[in-house]
Amino acid sequence: MKTNVSILIILLLALYLKPIYAQHNLAQVEILQAIPKNYSAKYITTKIEIDGKMDNAWCSAPWSTEFKDIEGAHKAPPTYKTKFKMLWDDNYLYIYAKLEEPHVWGTLKEHDAIIYHDNDFEIFLKPKMNSSVYYEIEVNALNTIMDLMMAKPYRFGGQAIMHWDTKNLKSAVHIEGTLNNPENKDSFWAVEMAIPFKSMHKFGTAPTPKENSYWRINFSRVQWEHEVNEAKYSRKKVNGKHIPEENWVWSPIGLVNMHYPERWGFLHFTKDEISNQLPSIYEIEKTAWNMHYLQQIHKNKLQEYTADFTQLEGFSNILNNDLEKYDLQFTLSANKKFYHLRLQEKNSTFYFTIDSQGNYTTNYE
Repeated sequence: MKTNVSILIILLLALYLKPIYAQHNLAQVEILQAIPKNYSAKYITTKIEIDGKMDNAWCSAPWSTEFKDIEGAHKAPPTYKTKFKMLWDDNYLYIYAKLEEPHVWGTLKEHDAIIYHDNDFEIFLKPKMNSSVYYEIEVNALNTIMDLMMAKPYRFGGQAIMHWDTKNLKSAVHIEGTLNNPENKDSFWAVEMAIPFKSMHKFGTAPTPKENSYWRINFSRVQWEHEVNEAKYSRKKVNGKHIPEENWVWSPIGLVNMHYPERWGFLHFTKDEISNQLPSIYEIEKTAWNMHYLQQIHKNKLQEYTADFTQLEGFSNILNNDLEKYDLQFTLSANKKFYHLRLQEKNSTFYFTIDSQGNYTTNYE
């Protein structure tokens, strides 16, 4: 491993550093090591009618794996099954999701209401590997939408930009059963969407993904235990407080927080080939984030970062072998309150950088 460790005095920056959410122990980092899911979405030329009923165009799309608890496979499996399909063309990403549910209900009807206060289905999209910007779309059984943009995750000071809307979004919900009727048993509810690429593209970039490109993506289902009062569904309460919700996801995070984009799965845009192969950025990105997690543990204990990586708890098991694959530059401020890491593939120009504040760059795209 080629290492160039330098000490950089960054007085102004050190003065203004703010505390950020961090991993507090090694067990929390170890549970973040699960391999993310990958889904290959096929390109189509046929038109899809967005009505929630999965027409023939969906026959060529494989089903995803079933959702698991957000914390991982070591938790109890979800009570009800959830799975999805994806397709794409020059204008849209198409998503069809099927949510098994014996009690289909919803109460929220206003756009951008806090939709996860109902049972909901959530889509998280990060189109650019070299940008921290990502998007979230939530929908309930009434087809009420909440959508937002995040410049960066909450734990790094990001805030939900609620005035952003998925312009020209097409969505529909189909219910196999009856909505808001507690007197009978339902089968499932389904969500179908056409998400315009143009609603998420940046100035100067092509809106349509390239063949064999990747996005970060994940899906979440928030499920509440319910009660019925005066023939109406609502979230169940005990001692005046709502029972905590269940969080079921496609690609488990490892903790109850969807806002870890580096832990999401991958969407592979393909014309015909179905592949389970992860993109080439995955390994270097995983290594950089593991350095970030272990440095945060070190900082929590000793109130400073370290340039001696062997001092990092978990270094030998989580970092050592992976770091051997890269040329590494590590810059630490004089007060040891800030660092910058640069990893570059050996005999390659491909790199990934990250700092102690969670800011990162890459030339992957």
